[in-house]
Amino acid sequence: MWTKYNLLCTYCDTLFEVTTKDFKKAPTCVCEYPEELILLGWEDATVTKESVTNLTSPQVVKINTNPYN
Repeated sequence: MWTKYNLLCTYCDTLFEVTTKDFKKAPTCVCEYPEELILLGWEDATVTKESVTNLTSPQVVKINTNPYN
């Protein structure tokens, strides 16, 4: 199962997300103050075939074209 974690660095106010199957090693912020990192929450990020087919349009789009003109 994929899980998305929302984290905040209280030292530099960086908000970031980590999506992983295994959260054994906690990430660090670019400011390198890992003791200032707090976990705000997490949610399931597993993508199923059904959810992908609902989001993907049935038309084929040529590479290097913009279908939203």
